Amino acid sequence: MNYSLLSFILIIVPLAIILIVVVKKFPQLAVLDVDNIPEVKAGRKKDEVFKKRVEEKAAKSKKDWLKKIQPLLGKFKEIQNKFRDYVLHLTRRVQEDDRKIRKVREPKEVREKKKLALFTLLREGDSARENEDWQTAENKYITAIRLDPKCAEAYQSLADVYLKQNQTEEARETYEFVLQLAPENDEVLVKLGEIYLEKGDTKKAIDYYQRAVLANDSNAARFVKLAELLGGIEEYETALEAIKQAVELEPNNPKHLDILTEMSIMSGDKLAAEAAYDKLRMTNPDNQKLASFKDRIEKIQQILNLSNK
Repeated sequence: MNYSLLSFILIIVPLAIILIVVVKKFPQLAVLDVDNIPEVKAGRKKDEVFKKRVEEKAAKSKKDWLKKIQPLLGKFKEIQNKFRDYVLHLTRRVQEDDRKIRKVREPKEVREKKKLALFTLLREGDSARENEDWQTAENKYITAIRLDPKCAEAYQSLADVYLKQNQTEEARETYEFVLQLAPENDEVLVKLGEIYLEKGDTKKAIDYYQRAVLANDSNAARFVKLAELLGGIEEYETALEAIKQAVELEPNNPKHLDILTEMSIMSGDKLAAEAAYDKLRMTNPDNQKLASFKDRIEKIQQILNLSNK
């Protein structure tokens, strides 16, 4: 008998038997729910319990760690703030040293020489401006600015030159730059008010006039101008307050009293109108508006009587 054939039969027959058994049992194996095997379920339950314990332990450890580190965080913040203060102090010291160095580098004689040169340029510019030599004046002021870029007087004078030459936009920009150097310069504020009024921007003009009277409240004419502008946009109550300030500065000025009476009437303030009318009548009895003012004041009373009914 051929031994090769016998060996083949001995190998193939057991494999065939195993294959038949697997095929017959395959449907049962396919529907087998591994998750429901008791051993598997027990193993998974243990894993869940272990995982939960680990998470609880981790949370507790984190809480304890935060409690321990909290004082350290506060300490760190304190150290950080001290360090910032130190840096700020150091920066100021460096700036101060730098300022001292600059002073050392620029001796007093040099500073005095520059100051004298600046003064001379400004006065030469003023002289040229008085003679309407605009080009020379402009050159002098620009040279002064190069010598001292923070000289507000040089910028203001240069803006005046531009305004005289009807270079309104250049003047406006230069005046506004002056305010960055000297925000309370009431003369520049008035100039800007005039420029915006000429441009037709009444509200902007009012804003600058208001700033001007706040910077310097001793000029009656500015209060009068402000009152007139406010009256022009029907802000009568604010205009009345402005003209009151002018009258306070110049109590016997007929023009001021005339506007005071007008604004009092327009505001519907009968008592203020009567008081202004009486002052105007005594100061300027020839005023052509007196009769009209009296009639209008009486009408205020009539309006008040109607509103009370």
